[in-house]
Amino acid sequence: MKINDFLKKKHIQTADDLGFQLQLFAYTVAKHYGISLREVYMMEESMFKQSLAWAMAVEHEREEEERKERLRNNSESNDTVDFDYTFLEMEDF
Repeated sequence: MKINDFLKKKHIQTADDLGFQLQLFAYTVAKHYGISLREVYMMEESMFKQSLAWAMAVEHEREEEERKERLRNNSESNDTVDFDYTFLEMEDF
């Protein structure tokens, strides 16, 4: 199935991939806000972009919390340590 192949890819390579990516973004917004795809497709572009940004940010936070919870469950203690690697993104590094 084309969609399964698309989901396995790391980069957009074809025009079909771009179409699937846009559909995935629409699905993400619809799922997050509990609305239909029809409602998503009727949104103004600026509203869609803002809705997508929030939906993706919330999803990222949820995934991060799940990761931390897995780490807590797999460790013998309740101590977790977060590492901050943002310095690697600095130009001076």
